[in-house]
Amino acid sequence: QPIATSASPFPAACWVAITPNGRFAYTTNTGSGSVSSYRIGWAGRLTLIDAVAANTGAGSGPIDAAIPPTGRRLDVLNGGNGTIKSYRIGTLGQLTPAGTVSGVPAGTTGLASN
Repeated sequence: QPIATSASPFPAACWVAITPNGRFAYTTNTGSGSVSSYRIGWAGRLTLIDAVAANTGAGSGPIDAAIPPTGRRLDVLNGGNGTIKSYRIGTLGQLTPAGTVSGVPAGTTGLASN
């Protein structure tokens, strides 16, 4: 389900990933090289947790994100630098770096996590 542009602190919010329990949402912000985090409340109301919950790096161009069924990790595809960065999702929705895979072919779009 889409997040309204006005809910995002960045004008280039590209992709939304929602935890399986429906408590948190994350947007990739292509232009700023970051990920924003939100709490999903009653009736789907969004509350910004952190405008820059993760910094994917200058020129990284995060274009996609996925959360595996466990809901414990957020994987972010960075089209600008050919990486996938992983973040652990904390109990309050915070993100902690968990690793990077490089060498993703240029032009790769779409991401699935397991």
